[in-house]
Formats: sequence, structure tokens, C-alpha cells
Amino acid sequence: MNTAAVILAAGYSRRMKDMDKLKLPLGGIPMYQHVIVLACTCGLFSTVRVVTNQSDIAAFATQNGAQVVENPLAAQGMGTSVAAGVRALPKNTEFCMFLTADQPFLAEDILHKLVKAACVQDKIAVPRVDGIPKSPCIFPARFFEQCKALSADRGGKGIYQQHLDEVVWVDFPDGRAWHDIDTEMDYSAVISG
Repeated sequence: MNTAAVILAAGYSRRMKDMDKLKLPLGGIPMYQHVIVLACTCGLFSTVRVVTNQSDIAAFATQNGAQVVENPLAAQGMGTSVAAGVRALPKNTEFCMFLTADQPFLAEDILHKLVKAACVQDKIAVPRVDGIPKSPCIFPARFFEQCKALSADRGGKGIYQQHLDEVVWVDFPDGRAWHDIDTEMDYSAVISG
């Protein structure tokens, strides 16, 4: 299948006060680099788009084989970045996974399971931990027009909740992979182990 990845890295880290969470170091490198490297090296994606307005993130994405998509509407919310990423996909894209750059502990096996579930069943694949939906999610192309219409802070969750009969839930055990980092407390907890 012709599967793409869109990495959302244009947020404003509003809950981190004066810090840009994507630049915080984890394992000696900025947080955003983990997800970009994973998407570009896992062998699952025919194309990787990184939605960002920051020159250093853009440069790193380009160096690793991704293409950069700017989002002048990023301040309005994540939905605008999803829409911008989908609009930049090649026309023959059959599936797209949406990843956020603040999930540095995602692993290749998780992405493989989600891509396989989506492609085999031709449905939206959503990871779930203890019954709670997580991200990243992967959407078939028939939902791309709805993705392009997203705005503000409405992301893909709003789409799949309207099409639950088209969702395949992929259950995973709890663990570090599902930690996203939104606040100073989240970051402190992660670096302290």
C-alpha cells in the first residue's frame, strides 16, 4: 500500500509556559527528532511530511528525507496542521498516519501493527490502551477530504468518532510508548525515569 506519514510539529506548546517542548532534550537530542527519525527509517512510509514553521525542525526533516509543509494557520490549532499535511500528500496516497512530534517513545512495532490493521481491513486504525484511544491514527484515503476540512483544535478523533463502524481498534499494553509530553510536570516525570 502507498502509505504516508504526516508529523505534526507546528504547535505552540501553550501548556509549557516559556519552553518549546519539541526542543527539550531526551536522550541527548531534541524531542522532535525521535519521531522524525522513526518515521523516516521504519520502511513503512512512501512519503513523510513534517508540518512545521520552525527552520531547525524543517532542516532536520529535510536532512532525513522528509518534506516540509508550512502551516501559516498553526496558531489556530492542530486541525489546521492535519489539513495542511493532507493537502500536501501525493495524489496516489492510499493511507496516512498522523503522528505528533511529542511522542518520542513510539516504537517501530507499534507503527507496523497500526499500518497492517488499517491496510488489511481498509479501515481507520486507532491504538487503544485500557480502552482509551491514543495516537497515532491511520486513515484510508476516503477520509482525506474530511481531514482537509479540519480547523482549530479538532483533529482526527472528531472524524473517526463519526465513523465508528469504519474503525479498527488496535489494543496495546500500557507503557512508556504512550507518554506524550504536554506540561513541565510530564517532562520532569519522563526524565526522572
